[in-house]
Amino acid sequence: MKFYQRKTFWFIFMISFSVILARYIKIDMNDAGFGKGWYFGDAFSERNVQSAARFYEDKGFKPNCGLPMYGYEDSIEANETVYTHYPPLAEWIGGVISTTFKATSDHALSLFPLLLSVLLFFLIFKILAEIIGDDHISFVGASVLVLSNYFICWADDIHQHLYIELCRWSFVYLWWKYLKAPQRPYFILPILCMLYAAMCLLSFEPYVYTAIITVGFSWVLSGRIFRWENVLLLAVPVFAFALRLNLNANYLGGFDAMIADMKGAFINRTGGESGSSELGRAMGLRDYLGLLPKTRIHRLGHFYIFPSLVLFMLGILGLLRIRRYDDQLFRLSIVIYLACVSWIFVMPQHALIHIFTLRHMGIFMGLVLGFGLIAYVQLLKQHFSEKKYVFIGLHSLVILYSIFYAGLNTVYFVYLKYGYLYPHWGTDNYEVIDHFLF
Repeated sequence: MKFYQRKTFWFIFMISFSVILARYIKIDMNDAGFGKGWYFGDAFSERNVQSAARFYEDKGFKPNCGLPMYGYEDSIEANETVYTHYPPLAEWIGGVISTTFKATSDHALSLFPLLLSVLLFFLIFKILAEIIGDDHISFVGASVLVLSNYFICWADDIHQHLYIELCRWSFVYLWWKYLKAPQRPYFILPILCMLYAAMCLLSFEPYVYTAIITVGFSWVLSGRIFRWENVLLLAVPVFAFALRLNLNANYLGGFDAMIADMKGAFINRTGGESGSSELGRAMGLRDYLGLLPKTRIHRLGHFYIFPSLVLFMLGILGLLRIRRYDDQLFRLSIVIYLACVSWIFVMPQHALIHIFTLRHMGIFMGLVLGFGLIAYVQLLKQHFSEKKYVFIGLHSLVILYSIFYAGLNTVYFVYLKYGYLYPHWGTDNYEVIDHFLF
């Protein structure tokens, strides 16, 4: 049965988008609370996009060589900053909306990504169904994603988050489809190039992720790393980055000034120097071995419903089941996982500070959780039928803690406190679950 033929699909759609619409109506980027902060959004970056949109509406795209103007909320020029450290496509989209419709309110700017999130909702189910090849398994994995913080709290985000996820899912699917086809559908290649370019102009985060997908999928599905299509696709981030640097050089007045500026941005996100790093200090061995893994493991469950350690268990069960089910899909899953964690090694300070980088795990989670949950239910039934009481006791702990965790982090915080009932249950970011590591 196709996913859209299931009554459950439309029930899930209703739940997910009723929460999304409640958040869209009740919480804007200038909200004083944490409804769009911390785990629940990126209001700081959204306000920067709004500022740039207002600047573009008033003065056009030519000033500052097209670069976005932050702090353009008042008449005080000292508060304004031309931002050179981040790709500006999200700001350009906001500028097109503001100049076309003469509107820069939160609701006006976030309507476009909100509409795109409906498309992404359907794509998640379709793409997983095609890649996995089993409607039931893919439906379970997709349902976890669209009912979780990973999808709901970012559906109307006007910065890069919704746009990149839509491009990321599309790129992975189309590149997989291209390589699987007996006769190469060459018309897909320009689309892949445009998707890759869009991601590179939205953020630095997809550069390495998409490169790993490009080379890894090629190796798994065709047995070859060196393909002319790979060269074409890997040339895209080079040209996108060159365009980015050219904008900076034109604004800053030359190549040397641009290099000095981008070097500062790189040090800021990698932690190469303490004085200018996001963490406020240089990262040491203890950070790489302790703080970085600890914080990412702790935070993972906030995005994908289940406690982090349960996600690890389901992930392992899922990968073991995938390996028996389809060895090629298993190897693709490993490639996707390596792409998901690559940002930790490329920009460790950014990955540590910015919680939303855990959303890079979305496609991998969608692939493995369907297999993992079904495998776990089968194991549960087996232990109950065989009356293995020790295992039954462990299962009880896992299930009760998962219910508690999902009830607190997803139902209470996402659906109720920062959803239907906002702001009546408070606007603070206090987390009971912080008293539990995982």
